[in-house]
Amino acid sequence: MVPMEHRALLATFLLAAGFAASGKAQSTQADERSIRALVQVFADARNAHDGPAVAALYSEDGEWISSSGYALQGKEALSRLWSGVTGQVTRTIQSIDFAAPNIAVVRVFTQYAEPTGLRHETFILVKQRGEWNIRVHQSVD
Repeated sequence: MVPMEHRALLATFLLAAGFAASGKAQSTQADERSIRALVQVFADARNAHDGPAVAALYSEDGEWISSSGYALQGKEALSRLWSGVTGQVTRTIQSIDFAAPNIAVVRVFTQYAEPTGLRHETFILVKQRGEWNIRVHQSVD
């Protein structure tokens, strides 16, 4: 049997743990909403061929890597890349995994016109000063 003074301490600990878990769940939900919004803004700006708007979503050292391994880094190069794309692409988030409170791995299905069809992308996002940005964006196939 637990002595009375230990019960109060245990109850306080459990209550505090519950609040901490609740706060983390709310924080994770808010982060997930922010990440979904970021991917949607990315998709819309990409489909509008607005390179500067797409590049603004990357961190200062952000990079894009093609499925063949070709890479571009920095907002200026990314702006040129995304300004030069053509056509429309539909993006659907497959999963969001938090590697740490400030790092998220986002897997995305991309649907291009035929013959390209369905492809996959991975985004590694970093949260800096309360805002999510793309650190690495890779076309997987």
